[in-house]
Amino acid sequence: MSENGSLGAVRVANEVIASIAALAACEVEGVEGMDEAAARHFGDFVRRQAAHRGVRVHIEGDRSIHLEVFITVASEAKLADVAAAVQANVVEATERMLGLEVGEVNVFVSSVAFAT
Repeated sequence: MSENGSLGAVRVANEVIASIAALAACEVEGVEGMDEAAARHFGDFVRRQAAHRGVRVHIEGDRSIHLEVFITVASEAKLADVAAAVQANVVEATERMLGLEVGEVNVFVSSVAFAT
């Protein structure tokens, strides 16, 4: 993501966007953590894409941000409620910190953490 101003260009690395999204997701009650392994795909190497901290970032031509967030949820939590709260929190944090529109946030519950 980059923005040109009268003083020059400002660029934000995809890793920074992913970090913002991951921190926002982890703030939600019921999220036990990010699933970095599930966020990586074999095709990433070919397409030169990467996942960072369990988040995949796609910047569209219209500069909207599309995120895929891979989380581990506590076994006692309601998955749909946690996923909806993650979506809302990630959108709010990303738009507030970057000032850009988030096109979509897809949440993948890739594992469940059972209490031991």
